[in-house]
Amino acid sequence: MRVYKSSHKFALICFLVSVFCLPVAHASNDWLHVKSMRLNADSEKLQFLAELDFSLSDTARDALRSGIVLYWDLKVSVAAARLIAIFNRPIYSYSVRYSLRYNTLFNDYRVRNEKDMSFRRFSSLIDAADYLGVIKYDFIALPVASEECIIADLNVTFDRESLPIPLRPIAYFDEGWNLSTNARLACE
Repeated sequence: MRVYKSSHKFALICFLVSVFCLPVAHASNDWLHVKSMRLNADSEKLQFLAELDFSLSDTARDALRSGIVLYWDLKVSVAAARLIAIFNRPIYSYSVRYSLRYNTLFNDYRVRNEKDMSFRRFSSLIDAADYLGVIKYDFIALPVASEECIIADLNVTFDRESLPIPLRPIAYFDEGWNLSTNARLACE
């Protein structure tokens, strides 16, 4: 009977220590956030422009320099707004996956578009981040009446599941791996 009481006390102490003493993981967009978003409509095309403040934490930089490839999924959705948001009429959706890797042999960074397998090389991480931070898409043949209100959603999601298995649990609880953001451009 005495062992039963002491195990409950031990469990209670462990719970209290974990609640009050360990750091709490919370979502913040300190490393990646949207600076500006704009939607330009023409009679024949719609142009989506976004600028991100794209920076990597020290943890992500160290992993990148150690040869770990980082992946982001980018999705842009354009819809005609309705009175009730769940009835918004989708007009166009575009998604692409980007990877960022450090090449030790050439001492450069590569940003690769995983959809069309094209890549660009950069001599510094700042240049690669600037390239990843500019999003520009032209949507052709816009089926929208001029009086309709158009909204755009941007989702940039860091793929933690593509990290090596020993690093994944750390990536879910460390704020340095919160490299995702989303934003909505409401109609005026």
